[in-house]
Amino acid sequence: MKMRHFFQAILMTLSLGITSTSLAQENKDRITELKQQILDISRTAQGEYDGDDNDPTVRAKLDPLVDELITLVPKRTETEKLPQVVGAWKQVWADGPGGGSPGSGGALGAAIFQVVFPDGYYWNVAKNKIAGVESMGFLRGKFDIDVDKLNIEFTKSVGAPGWSAPGTESYMLAMRAEVGTYDSVPTPGPIGKKGFLANTYVDEDIRICRGGGDDFGTGTYLYVLERKSQF
Repeated sequence: MKMRHFFQAILMTLSLGITSTSLAQENKDRITELKQQILDISRTAQGEYDGDDNDPTVRAKLDPLVDELITLVPKRTETEKLPQVVGAWKQVWADGPGGGSPGSGGALGAAIFQVVFPDGYYWNVAKNKIAGVESMGFLRGKFDIDVDKLNIEFTKSVGAPGWSAPGTESYMLAMRAEVGTYDSVPTPGPIGKKGFLANTYVDEDIRICRGGGDDFGTGTYLYVLERKSQF
């Protein structure tokens, strides 16, 4: 009897292990599927200029996919997420202010980057085109880490004439902005405005944020970004 119970216990353990592995693989496959759906919808909705296609129907498609994605990964604090958040990101779609270079009025939807530094600040870097005139826009934000969000404040907005060449690293441009290379061209921007940005989901290749705050109206906005560093 003891031996039979022993083998039954082994079989049960093996069965549970196989089930857990299968569920883990199912989650992994579903995560991959959800990420691709989110990116596909976001790319299709992307307009020529930032804000062109902020149709509520797009957000209505994205929100349930994002919500499901969150349930499939372990919950983490913003501090735990930060090592993955740091780096260069290209915006795919957003429906809120601050996605590109606020105040520029002409940030191109397919050329908006955010470079996040581990020292508590980030730069939004964008190609602008206003009345046919090409320029670069740079908006700096600082952040403090809260448990489930980053408390942000915009601190600087500058620009530069012309566009960066294809293949230019957004990280390099952000570093130039940080050391004051573009200070001679201050631009309109939401300097001093405060809000929050929650990294709802982040991994090695995609980042999804929800943000807002009293200085940006009553809504909560969605930002979909992919890890990419070159224009």
